[in-house]
Amino acid sequence: MKLKRTAMTAAMLLLAASVAAGCLQTRVLERLGMVIAAGYDEAPGDKILGTSVLYEMDPGAKERSNVITSTAFTSKGLRYSNNAESRKKLTSGQLRVVVYHEDLARKGLTQLVDTMMRDPEIGTGIYLAVSKGRAFDLMTRRYPEISNIGEYLFQSIRQNVESEEMISPILHEFIRDLYSPGKDPVLPYIVQKNNEIILYGAALFRGDQMVGTLPLRKIFYLRLLRDRFRSGMTEIGISPESLGSIGSPSKGQKQVYLVFDSVKSESRIRLTDAKKLAFTVQVHMSGRLQEISSPVNLRNRQVIELLEREASKAVQANAMAFIEKTQRLNVDPVGFGEKYRAQHRGTGLTLNKWKQLYPKAKVSVEVSTKILRTGQTD
Repeated sequence: MKLKRTAMTAAMLLLAASVAAGCLQTRVLERLGMVIAAGYDEAPGDKILGTSVLYEMDPGAKERSNVITSTAFTSKGLRYSNNAESRKKLTSGQLRVVVYHEDLARKGLTQLVDTMMRDPEIGTGIYLAVSKGRAFDLMTRRYPEISNIGEYLFQSIRQNVESEEMISPILHEFIRDLYSPGKDPVLPYIVQKNNEIILYGAALFRGDQMVGTLPLRKIFYLRLLRDRFRSGMTEIGISPESLGSIGSPSKGQKQVYLVFDSVKSESRIRLTDAKKLAFTVQVHMSGRLQEISSPVNLRNRQVIELLEREASKAVQANAMAFIEKTQRLNVDPVGFGEKYRAQHRGTGLTLNKWKQLYPKAKVSVEVSTKILRTGQTD
């Protein structure tokens, strides 16, 4: 009896091993076309032009990347068509960045983004971006110093995110903001100029539709209001007259520029009046004064205090100008709507309702700036 049980157990283990072996799908890297970047453009007849950049695993290949393009009505149709044109089986497990042409982004990205979110093969950590020109032109052009355009785009966006000069454009963050009635998505905005790829700034969205752009230098104020700087950098212009007798600006100089590095900041948004829809944003920032375009005596504490006050005024004015621009475009990338919903519960806030309220909101910004000496901590 004991012998029979042992034999039966061994048979069951053998069967389980056989099933496991049968279900195992072996993938040889040299036989796979790993899509590292994808681009989407409009095409005639309501179709989409899809461009896939493949990472070339063949050690004997002259190029490190290969590009395949096709047209279809859906992103799944594009994958089918691209796979039919490839000598290798395409896989999206290594997809790093997806670029949408501006014309497509202005019509809406919900369908294309939702499809990726539901695809188990695609990770949620991929970057999304918008290009001024066609994604096809961006990805098929040969660049003398770029061996793989997909890897280059990913690394370029990542280093700007890590240096706190760009808002993180990860897929799941875009989806989160897209379906939030009180916050709008933001994506990097890429411009191709001759043989250069320039990260111009950010594309601002109202829901899933792009409605405007923000220059790279102005992203500082978006980050200042909605995020926390840990080691940022910025250049702030103040009026030469504000320095009075302590400065010696050049004749005709319209602005004196202060360059801060190691910038740290905290911001707090408060709903001060729910009926009148009034917000107050308190910002505290500190940083080392790395450079100033007019000679001043930085050993004098009164000079430092004056620069702190003038820098605070300049940051406040720029932050207010940014908020006014978002209200004109009726986009809320900062997330004032989320604060309104959190502090004024029971409103049943919807995207359409917030779009009616936000342009009329009254927002005031209070900024305090502290200049740190080298080696000093806040």
